[in-house]
Amino acid sequence: MVRHPSFQVQHGFTLAELLVTLSVAMILGIGTAEFVPRIIQDSRMVTAVNEFVTTLQRARSQAIKRGRRVVLCPTRDTATCGQSLDWQTGWLLFESDNREREPDEPLLRIGQPPGDGIRMYASNSRKRIVYQPNGTSGGSNSTFTFCSRKNHAKPRVICLSNTGRPRVSRTRCDGKPIICP
Repeated sequence: MVRHPSFQVQHGFTLAELLVTLSVAMILGIGTAEFVPRIIQDSRMVTAVNEFVTTLQRARSQAIKRGRRVVLCPTRDTATCGQSLDWQTGWLLFESDNREREPDEPLLRIGQPPGDGIRMYASNSRKRIVYQPNGTSGGSNSTFTFCSRKNHAKPRVICLSNTGRPRVSRTRCDGKPIICP
């Protein structure tokens, strides 16, 4: 096989090809950099919501299993119930006869704060969720709202019916949009 002398195999890229490739890579990199904080915050939000739903389900099952009242309340010091609707600093889950934690009553769980940049609060007047031995939570329905402090993640709501069953929603329990303070 005879090769023509003017035919040569070239290796590498031209300057134009290199500039186009770098431009596309920069555009993709900048676009991705904007979404990374949103993805991280959304993951934290989902984790916080799922952890609290698990706590509500655990409280309900423990009340049924033990045949006694089980109380879930916000706490600031991991020892006593707080008097606020702000569940931001964590919560207590304990067995109780009188809705307050006594030293001799079993502490079933101490819940951790929802995570960096996530705010959690009850949007009605329920400072305690008291599960009865039949699994109901009594009183009125409760709403727990989870908001991102940096507005990177979409807010979520846990709607707790007085039957004691939680459900997660991307709207308020009445179907209206969530407004974060």
